[in-house]
Amino acid sequence: MAHELWLIKGDTMTNITPMLGTLTWRSNMDELGDEINFSIAFNDTNYFPINPCDIGDMVALYSNGKEITRAIIVDELKSGTAPIAYIAFDYAFYLNKSTAVYQFNKLSADACIKKILADFHVPIGKVISMPTPINKIFNDKKVSEIIKEIITTVEQATGAKYLMEMRQGKLYIEKQGDLLITGTFQLFEGGPKYDIASVIMSPSKRRSIADMINTIQIVGNNDKVVLTKSDDNMVNKYGRLTKVVQLDQNEKKSAAQVAENELKQISKVIEENSVDLMGNDDFRAGRMFKLKEPITGINGTFLIKDVLHTISKGIHTMKPSLEVK
Repeated sequence: MAHELWLIKGDTMTNITPMLGTLTWRSNMDELGDEINFSIAFNDTNYFPINPCDIGDMVALYSNGKEITRAIIVDELKSGTAPIAYIAFDYAFYLNKSTAVYQFNKLSADACIKKILADFHVPIGKVISMPTPINKIFNDKKVSEIIKEIITTVEQATGAKYLMEMRQGKLYIEKQGDLLITGTFQLFEGGPKYDIASVIMSPSKRRSIADMINTIQIVGNNDKVVLTKSDDNMVNKYGRLTKVVQLDQNEKKSAAQVAENELKQISKVIEENSVDLMGNDDFRAGRMFKLKEPITGINGTFLIKDVLHTISKGIHTMKPSLEVK
């Protein structure tokens, strides 16, 4: 089996793959961090292997000797003689569950994020330079939401998009859009390799203007409107849909740029596509994938919004949700 799940207790690593029933893992752009779900076979007869897993233990998922992700077991479900089900989250679990208070006074965005990660002992792989100054008080908010809000501030100011993901237990924040996945799959080890896009199952395509915004209003701390900017073509076609963005008084000079960058991102018809594909470990939320499917008309380069990987009976499949970039 190409994929293996190892249990880590201190300096001891145990390959628990032979004990597994099901194994899935997922990533999602709206959530910080990866999730692993697995089950351990259970039987109360003599000589049946003792389950070594416990809450708080760490598991690491490998593929052909390369680590995909590692996570901490946070949930256990036992039900009679059914397989024992476990849910594990990577280190970002602590950022999603913890709240904090931070006050930043014109500190660069990347420095703010690095301080937060250091405070919560989350290992840093790479946090790209983001010189946008942050001048704000975050009061009793989830730590993951603070980080996301800081990144949103940078995106509004610069027009760039950023990708957050955990790799080998470390958090990376990099510019989004450069990582285009062109994967292959094998039906069995040593067998021929096929293009991922050559086998498309259960395609679906959804288009909607429910989340469209085509007018941005910028207001200052005194709630006075500083600027209003619209995408006139979209307003004329679909009607006015407005979002209010509040800026600090010191940031008002950048109001026009913020409004323009916001409209570039959200003044559009939202297209969401879903397919079932043979599995490839490089498919993670935030990366890009090119796909053409003639029946539904799915065609283009898409942002992977979330993806669920499943190993069942030795076969690796995945279900990515794709959004037009």
